[in-house]
Amino acid sequence: MKPNPRILLPFNFTDACVAALQYASQLAAHLGADIVLLHCAGDTQLTATYQSHLMSRLGSFTDRYMGPALKSLTRFCVVRSGFLRENLPSVVENHRVDLLVANPEALLEDIAPGQVLSLPEFASCPMLLVPPQALFQPLKEIVLSVDLTDLDAGVLERVQKLARTFSAHLTLLHLHGNVEAVQLCQLQKAATQLRAELTYRNTTIVCQEEEDLLEGFNDFSELYTPDLFVVATRDTHLLHEYFSGRYRKTSAYHLHTPLLNLYQAHKTACSGGCTHCNTRERQLEQETVSAAQG
Repeated sequence: MKPNPRILLPFNFTDACVAALQYASQLAAHLGADIVLLHCAGDTQLTATYQSHLMSRLGSFTDRYMGPALKSLTRFCVVRSGFLRENLPSVVENHRVDLLVANPEALLEDIAPGQVLSLPEFASCPMLLVPPQALFQPLKEIVLSVDLTDLDAGVLERVQKLARTFSAHLTLLHLHGNVEAVQLCQLQKAATQLRAELTYRNTTIVCQEEEDLLEGFNDFSELYTPDLFVVATRDTHLLHEYFSGRYRKTSAYHLHTPLLNLYQAHKTACSGGCTHCNTRERQLEQETVSAAQG
Protein backbone atom coordinates (compact mmCIF):
# COMPACT_ATOMS: atom_id res chain seq x y z
CA MET A 1 0.00 0.00 0.00
CA LYS A 2 1.31 3.42 -0.94
CA PRO A 3 2.28 5.44 2.17
CA ASN A 4 0.56 8.73 2.89
CA PRO A 5 2.39 11.87 1.82
CA ARG A 6 4.18 13.62 4.68
CA ILE A 7 4.22 17.28 5.66
CA LEU A 8 7.06 18.54 7.85
CA LEU A 9 6.39 21.47 10.19
CA PRO A 10 9.23 23.10 12.19
CA PHE A 11 7.69 24.17 15.50
CA ASN A 12 9.12 26.45 18.19
CA PHE A 13 5.96 27.15 20.22
CA THR A 14 5.47 30.74 18.98
CA ASP A 15 2.14 32.18 17.87
CA ALA A 16 3.40 32.29 14.28
CA CYS A 17 4.21 28.57 14.39
CA VAL A 18 0.78 27.85 15.85
CA ALA A 19 -0.75 29.61 12.83
CA ALA A 20 1.42 27.50 10.52
CA LEU A 21 0.38 24.36 12.44
CA GLN A 22 -3.30 25.14 11.97
CA TYR A 23 -2.76 25.74 8.26
CA ALA A 24 -0.61 22.62 7.81
CA SER A 25 -3.01 20.34 9.68
CA GLN A 26 -6.01 21.43 7.62
CA LEU A 27 -3.97 21.05 4.43
CA ALA A 28 -2.89 17.57 5.57
CA ALA A 29 -6.51 16.60 6.16
CA HIS A 30 -7.42 17.63 2.59
CA LEU A 31 -4.43 15.80 1.10
CA GLY A 32 -4.65 12.69 3.28
CA ALA A 33 -1.14 13.44 4.58
CA ASP A 34 0.70 12.70 7.82
CA ILE A 35 2.42 15.47 9.81
CA VAL A 36 5.99 15.42 11.13
CA LEU A 37 6.59 18.04 13.85
CA LEU A 38 10.21 19.10 14.32
CA HIS A 39 11.51 21.04 17.31
CA CYS A 40 15.18 22.03 17.53
CA ALA A 41 16.47 22.72 21.03
CA GLY A 42 19.34 24.96 19.96
CA ASP A 43 22.25 25.23 22.37
CA THR A 44 20.23 23.82 25.27
CA GLN A 45 21.56 20.48 26.44
CA LEU A 46 19.14 17.82 25.25
CA THR A 47 19.00 15.26 28.05
CA ALA A 48 16.67 12.26 27.84
CA THR A 49 14.37 13.90 30.40
CA TYR A 50 14.25 17.22 28.56
CA GLN A 51 13.69 15.48 25.24
CA SER A 52 10.76 13.56 26.71
CA HIS A 53 9.35 16.84 28.06
CA LEU A 54 9.59 18.49 24.62
CA MET A 55 7.96 15.50 22.93
CA SER A 56 5.04 15.70 25.37
CA ARG A 57 4.79 19.43 24.84
CA LEU A 58 4.65 18.99 21.06
CA GLY A 59 1.85 16.48 21.48
CA SER A 60 -0.16 18.71 23.82
CA PHE A 61 0.22 21.75 21.55
CA THR A 62 -1.03 19.85 18.53
CA ASP A 63 -3.98 18.49 20.52
CA ARG A 64 -4.83 22.00 21.68
CA TYR A 65 -4.53 23.89 18.40
CA MET A 66 -5.36 21.39 15.66
CA GLY A 67 -8.94 20.96 16.82
CA PRO A 68 -10.90 17.78 17.58
CA ALA A 69 -11.69 16.99 13.95
CA LEU A 70 -7.98 16.87 13.05
CA LYS A 71 -6.71 14.79 15.98
CA SER A 72 -7.08 11.66 13.87
CA LEU A 73 -4.17 12.78 11.66
CA THR A 74 -1.07 10.68 12.05
CA ARG A 75 1.61 12.76 13.77
CA PHE A 76 5.31 12.14 14.32
CA CYS A 77 7.17 14.27 16.86
CA VAL A 78 10.90 14.80 16.34
CA VAL A 79 13.16 16.65 18.79
CA ARG A 80 16.76 17.42 17.83
CA SER A 81 19.62 19.29 19.45
CA GLY A 82 21.10 22.16 17.46
CA PHE A 83 19.32 24.51 15.07
CA LEU A 84 16.78 24.20 12.30
CA ARG A 85 18.96 24.69 9.24
CA GLU A 86 21.45 22.02 10.24
CA ASN A 87 18.70 19.48 11.01
CA LEU A 88 16.28 20.00 8.12
CA PRO A 89 18.11 18.00 5.41
CA SER A 90 18.40 14.81 7.46
CA VAL A 91 14.85 15.02 8.85
CA VAL A 92 13.43 15.49 5.35
CA GLU A 93 15.38 12.45 4.12
CA ASN A 94 14.86 10.16 7.11
CA HIS A 95 11.11 10.82 7.34
CA ARG A 96 10.55 10.86 3.56
CA VAL A 97 8.98 14.31 3.68
CA ASP A 98 7.06 15.49 0.61
CA LEU A 99 6.38 19.09 1.65
CA LEU A 100 7.91 21.48 4.19
CA VAL A 101 5.40 23.92 5.72
CA ALA A 102 6.91 26.69 7.83
CA ASN A 103 6.45 30.11 9.27
CA PRO A 104 8.79 32.28 7.15
CA GLU A 105 10.56 33.89 10.09
CA ALA A 106 11.30 30.50 11.63
CA LEU A 107 12.87 29.31 8.39
CA LEU A 108 14.73 32.47 7.38
CA GLU A 109 15.55 34.15 10.71
CA ASP A 110 19.24 33.16 10.86
CA ILE A 111 20.09 34.45 7.39
CA ALA A 112 22.03 37.72 7.46
CA PRO A 113 20.77 40.69 5.41
CA GLY A 114 21.97 40.33 1.84
CA GLN A 115 23.04 36.72 2.37
CA VAL A 116 21.69 34.31 -0.24
CA LEU A 117 21.60 30.56 0.45
CA SER A 118 20.75 27.56 -1.67
CA LEU A 119 17.24 26.27 -0.96
CA PRO A 120 18.00 22.62 -1.85
CA GLU A 121 20.60 22.75 0.93
CA PHE A 122 17.76 23.55 3.35
CA ALA A 123 15.55 20.73 2.11
CA SER A 124 15.18 18.73 -1.07
CA CYS A 125 11.37 18.95 -0.97
CA PRO A 126 9.11 21.88 -1.94
CA MET A 127 8.58 24.59 0.68
CA LEU A 128 5.29 26.24 1.64
CA LEU A 129 5.80 29.41 3.70
CA VAL A 130 2.72 30.48 5.64
CA PRO A 131 2.51 34.06 6.95
CA PRO A 132 0.78 34.50 10.34
CA GLN A 133 -2.15 36.30 8.69
CA ALA A 134 -2.98 33.38 6.38
CA LEU A 135 -6.02 31.22 7.09
CA PHE A 136 -6.51 27.90 5.37
CA GLN A 137 -9.36 27.32 2.99
CA PRO A 138 -9.58 24.76 0.19
CA LEU A 139 -7.64 26.25 -2.69
CA LYS A 140 -9.79 27.96 -5.29
CA GLU A 141 -7.26 30.25 -6.98
CA ILE A 142 -3.62 29.27 -7.49
CA VAL A 143 -1.17 31.66 -9.17
CA LEU A 144 2.09 30.37 -10.63
CA SER A 145 4.73 32.91 -11.61
CA VAL A 146 6.14 31.82 -14.98
CA ASP A 147 8.52 33.05 -17.62
CA LEU A 148 7.02 31.96 -20.92
CA THR A 149 10.51 31.87 -22.43
CA ASP A 150 11.96 29.74 -19.60
CA LEU A 151 9.51 27.01 -18.60
CA ASP A 152 10.11 23.84 -16.61
CA ALA A 153 7.82 20.92 -17.54
CA GLY A 154 8.19 19.32 -14.10
CA VAL A 155 7.11 22.49 -12.28
CA LEU A 156 4.13 22.95 -14.60
CA GLU A 157 2.99 19.36 -14.12
CA ARG A 158 3.31 19.55 -10.33
CA VAL A 159 1.23 22.73 -10.12
CA GLN A 160 -1.42 21.37 -12.48
CA LYS A 161 -1.67 18.27 -10.28
CA LEU A 162 -2.15 20.47 -7.20
CA ALA A 163 -4.85 22.53 -8.94
CA ARG A 164 -6.58 19.32 -10.07
CA THR A 165 -6.57 17.99 -6.49
CA PHE A 166 -8.54 21.01 -5.26
CA SER A 167 -10.44 21.67 -8.53
CA ALA A 168 -8.91 25.14 -8.32
CA HIS A 169 -8.54 27.75 -11.02
CA LEU A 170 -4.90 28.08 -12.05
CA THR A 171 -3.41 31.33 -13.32
CA LEU A 172 -0.02 31.33 -15.03
CA LEU A 173 1.22 34.88 -14.45
CA HIS A 174 3.97 36.20 -16.72
CA LEU A 175 5.33 39.59 -15.68
CA HIS A 176 7.37 41.63 -18.14
CA GLY A 177 8.78 45.10 -18.55
CA ASN A 178 7.95 47.62 -21.25
CA VAL A 179 8.57 45.53 -24.37
CA GLU A 180 8.40 46.27 -28.07
CA ALA A 181 5.43 45.13 -30.15
CA VAL A 182 7.47 42.31 -31.69
CA GLN A 183 8.42 40.93 -28.28
CA LEU A 184 4.84 41.20 -27.05
CA CYS A 185 3.70 39.27 -30.11
CA GLN A 186 6.26 36.57 -29.34
CA LEU A 187 4.97 36.31 -25.77
CA GLN A 188 1.40 35.98 -26.99
CA LYS A 189 2.49 33.27 -29.40
CA ALA A 190 4.29 31.42 -26.60
CA ALA A 191 1.17 31.69 -24.42
CA THR A 192 -1.00 30.23 -27.18
CA GLN A 193 1.40 27.33 -27.65
CA LEU A 194 1.57 26.66 -23.91
CA ARG A 195 -2.21 26.71 -23.56
CA ALA A 196 -2.47 23.93 -26.14
CA GLU A 197 0.04 21.81 -24.17
CA LEU A 198 -1.58 22.14 -20.73
CA THR A 199 -3.30 19.05 -19.34
CA TYR A 200 -5.39 21.03 -16.83
CA ARG A 201 -7.95 23.08 -18.69
CA ASN A 202 -9.17 25.33 -15.89
CA THR A 203 -6.12 27.52 -16.48
CA THR A 204 -5.67 31.12 -17.56
CA ILE A 205 -2.43 32.64 -18.86
CA VAL A 206 -1.96 36.30 -17.97
CA CYS A 207 0.78 38.56 -19.33
CA GLN A 208 1.09 41.68 -17.18
CA GLU A 209 3.41 44.65 -17.54
CA GLU A 210 5.34 44.83 -14.28
CA GLU A 211 9.09 44.30 -13.87
CA ASP A 212 9.04 43.63 -10.14
CA LEU A 213 7.65 40.21 -9.24
CA LEU A 214 6.39 41.17 -5.79
CA GLU A 215 4.70 44.36 -6.99
CA GLY A 216 3.00 42.20 -9.60
CA PHE A 217 1.88 39.75 -6.92
CA ASN A 218 0.57 42.59 -4.78
CA ASP A 219 -1.42 44.08 -7.68
CA PHE A 220 -2.83 40.67 -8.57
CA SER A 221 -3.78 39.97 -4.93
CA GLU A 222 -5.71 43.22 -4.69
CA LEU A 223 -7.88 42.26 -7.67
CA TYR A 224 -8.29 38.47 -7.45
CA THR A 225 -7.53 37.30 -3.87
CA PRO A 226 -5.49 34.18 -4.67
CA ASP A 227 -5.23 31.39 -2.10
CA LEU A 228 -1.69 30.41 -3.05
CA PHE A 229 1.24 31.91 -4.94
CA VAL A 230 3.77 29.53 -6.48
CA VAL A 231 7.30 30.42 -7.53
CA ALA A 232 10.16 28.26 -8.75
CA THR A 233 13.56 29.38 -7.57
CA ARG A 234 16.59 27.76 -5.99
CA ASP A 235 17.80 30.32 -3.44
CA THR A 236 16.50 32.37 -0.54
CA HIS A 237 16.60 35.82 -2.20
CA LEU A 238 13.03 35.84 -3.50
CA LEU A 239 11.59 34.37 -0.31
CA HIS A 240 13.33 37.02 1.79
CA GLU A 241 12.01 39.76 -0.48
CA TYR A 242 8.46 38.37 -0.38
CA PHE A 243 8.31 38.58 3.41
CA SER A 244 10.53 41.66 3.80
CA GLY A 245 9.86 44.54 6.17
CA ARG A 246 9.07 46.98 3.38
CA TYR A 247 5.95 44.97 2.56
CA ARG A 248 4.95 44.38 6.18
CA LYS A 249 4.97 48.13 6.78
CA THR A 250 2.47 48.71 3.99
CA SER A 251 0.40 45.60 4.87
CA ALA A 252 0.70 44.44 1.27
CA TYR A 253 -2.06 42.18 0.00
CA HIS A 254 0.29 39.33 -0.85
CA LEU A 255 1.38 39.03 2.80
CA HIS A 256 -1.88 37.22 3.52
CA THR A 257 -1.13 34.60 0.88
CA PRO A 258 1.04 31.50 1.44
CA LEU A 259 3.97 31.07 -0.92
CA LEU A 260 4.87 27.65 -2.34
CA ASN A 261 8.40 27.34 -3.66
CA LEU A 262 9.35 24.64 -6.14
CA TYR A 263 12.82 24.26 -7.61
CA GLN A 264 13.86 25.46 -11.05
CA ALA A 265 17.25 26.62 -12.26
CA HIS A 266 16.25 29.64 -14.35
CA LYS A 267 18.09 30.56 -17.51
CA THR A 268 17.10 34.20 -16.99
CA ALA A 269 16.70 36.48 -13.98
CA CYS A 270 13.53 36.04 -11.92
CA SER A 271 10.86 38.09 -13.68
CA GLY A 272 13.44 40.71 -14.58
CA GLY A 273 13.07 42.15 -11.08
CA CYS A 274 15.32 40.05 -8.87
CA THR A 275 18.29 42.11 -7.69
CA HIS A 276 20.39 39.07 -6.85
CA CYS A 277 19.75 37.36 -10.20
CA ASN A 278 20.34 40.54 -12.16
CA THR A 279 23.61 41.18 -10.34
CA ARG A 280 24.71 37.62 -11.03
CA GLU A 281 23.68 38.00 -14.67
CA ARG A 282 25.86 41.12 -15.02
CA GLN A 283 28.77 39.29 -13.41
CA LEU A 284 28.42 36.44 -15.88
CA GLU A 285 28.34 38.90 -18.78
CA GLN A 286 31.48 40.60 -17.50
CA GLU A 287 33.20 37.24 -17.06
CA THR A 288 32.25 36.28 -20.62
CA VAL A 289 33.58 39.55 -22.02
CA SER A 290 36.80 39.23 -20.00
CA ALA A 291 37.32 35.66 -21.19
CA ALA A 292 36.79 36.70 -24.80
CA GLN A 293 39.24 39.57 -24.46
CA GLY A 294 41.78 37.43 -22.67
